[in-house]
Amino acid sequence: MSQGSIARTTSFRLAILYLALFLVCYLGVNLAAYNMVASHLSQRLDSHVMERFREIQTAFDKRGLAGASAMIENHGPAIRGQETIYSLRAPDGTLLAGNIDITDASPGFSTLDASSHNAIPVNYRLYRNALGPAELIIGVSYDDTNSLRSIALTSFGWATAILLATGLGGGAFLALRTRKRIAALSAVMREVASGKLSTRLPVSSRMDDIDALAEEVNVSLAYLEASVNAMRQVTTDIAHDLKTPISRLFLLLEAAAQASTLSAAHPLIQTALTDIRAITATFDALLRISQIEAGVQRQRFRRINVNELLQDVFEVYADIAGNNGRHIRLAMERGGQTMLRGDPDLLRQMLANLVQNAISHTPPGSQIELGSETQKGEVVIVVKDDGPGIPVEERLNVLKRFYRLDKSRRTEGSGLGLSMVKAISDLHGATLYLANNKPGLAVHIRFPKLGDSLLKNPPAEVRYAGG
Repeated sequence: MSQGSIARTTSFRLAILYLALFLVCYLGVNLAAYNMVASHLSQRLDSHVMERFREIQTAFDKRGLAGASAMIENHGPAIRGQETIYSLRAPDGTLLAGNIDITDASPGFSTLDASSHNAIPVNYRLYRNALGPAELIIGVSYDDTNSLRSIALTSFGWATAILLATGLGGGAFLALRTRKRIAALSAVMREVASGKLSTRLPVSSRMDDIDALAEEVNVSLAYLEASVNAMRQVTTDIAHDLKTPISRLFLLLEAAAQASTLSAAHPLIQTALTDIRAITATFDALLRISQIEAGVQRQRFRRINVNELLQDVFEVYADIAGNNGRHIRLAMERGGQTMLRGDPDLLRQMLANLVQNAISHTPPGSQIELGSETQKGEVVIVVKDDGPGIPVEERLNVLKRFYRLDKSRRTEGSGLGLSMVKAISDLHGATLYLANNKPGLAVHIRFPKLGDSLLKNPPAEVRYAGG
């Protein structure tokens, strides 16, 4: 992985995105909170001004202008400190009491800035109203209120700055950490690309999204490794199993070319054609297995009556088995239709391979059984015989391409019959189970319940029973 800018990493960009969304919400909430605080402070200031006005109004109600003037003079400390200002004027404009002479205040509430009046050092919230025949102006300094607003704004600003710095730092830390992990994964994938298919991505105990992805990739690598190994084995098997027939074909054709007469060459050519047909059949079988494994025929799946399928195969092979000295019987569940979803032609081919395999590898007089049963809603197709069976240690090997037991080398066949059975089982998401029939071999193929998604099923599981 190239060591580019941290700002270009996905984790950092996501951190910035979430930080930006959080900041928008945070600033919106703080703005609303600040407006609420500012409104509350303004209301408190106006209430304080009105409280002062009502005090003097009460004195006026009791003793007239003299009482009001006395009340103003009694506020000496406040007047001297100028936290509060008063201006009581007679109807003729004479200043009766107060600590400041103000003539231009608007009726009701208004403000007075220190910059607009030379006689005052601070800013005031004013209230002007009639007091009997006179007029009273009261002002209360709002510098403390402005200080509180400034403190609130400063607090919000510092909190935003700290939040932004923490978010950016955390995003950079996560980006570096994630990039380090991805760099380790990239190094492993480069090893895989160089041919080390057994290499696996590291998975931590956190099991986060990267670990989940790593596990999925490891599963894919396992399948890839198995596929490549199978391909290598197929290549080796093809070279091994076809070397002899191709060499014999070459010798037959060479002998036919050197024959003195056509009648002498004719039997050699016929034998060569037979070998060519066998080689062609082998490659056709390989191509068919590859197509099945690729899943190209899954679109032909439909609902199938298993009993009808077994009946068709039984009718075809009953006479063939009898002519070869074997007896085949059909054992199906009665009282209803057993249904599964699949490709009828492929399933018919799978059953034919199993029955033909049983006929070919059992002695005359053997019994072959073809049947089906339902277990927990799943359809199980069974093919049994009472022949020599397959040793436990060979039951997985016989499913490989071109693999044939030593005792079967003298029988006809390419060793692809059971490989095709496994490929068809894989396509249908079925479980292939090889067991001892005591004596003989029992092949069980368990299909998923009708309606289950085949795409969710893993490739067919192959089991074998000892004994």
